[in-house]
Amino acid sequence: IPYLVMPFVDGGTLRQRLAAEGPLPVAEAVRLARAVAGALAHAHAAGVVHRDLKPENVLLRDGEPLVADFGIALAAADARLTRTGVAIGTPAYMAPEQAGAAEVVDARADVYALGAILYELLVGDPPHVAGTARGVLAKVLVERPTPVRLLRDAVPAALSDAVDRALAKAPADRFASAAEFAAALDAALGAAPGDASPPHA
Repeated sequence: IPYLVMPFVDGGTLRQRLAAEGPLPVAEAVRLARAVAGALAHAHAAGVVHRDLKPENVLLRDGEPLVADFGIALAAADARLTRTGVAIGTPAYMAPEQAGAAEVVDARADVYALGAILYELLVGDPPHVAGTARGVLAKVLVERPTPVRLLRDAVPAALSDAVDRALAKAPADRFASAAEFAAALDAALGAAPGDASPPHA
């Protein structure tokens, strides 16, 4: 009889932690995002794009994040949506190309989703909030989120800039990979609040 075996993770989800604690300490938020970036880099190296990364899909085991629910994942070599013209994912964490139901979605959509998660870990809300899913999607497509450093003074400018870049509307303006985003987070940890960060290449 065919059956599926999965490990039991009893630490809850990142969503549950956010609900219980609200915004996390800056260093802890970056630590979690950095670990998720490592998991994404591993998946992308194997040719898999998650496409529905969100706090509910990040499980916690002894405080360490585990990326779960690859239910709508797609092979990076065939990075089309399941059906052209149909947006697939969770609105608050969908990259603009997903929200617009673009035919091609690649690993940079996961970079966007991780940027949205880190934004929420730092300020308590995702980058775009509206009363309906349609309203959120409209904002994802056209509205630039408020930089996190304007909402929380303790966030270093370099970290705020890294989140902004991960949330760029055009995939070409984001980090090219989860590993590149992780490197920017590592560099930002050493920046003090208000420090100027170098311009993006």
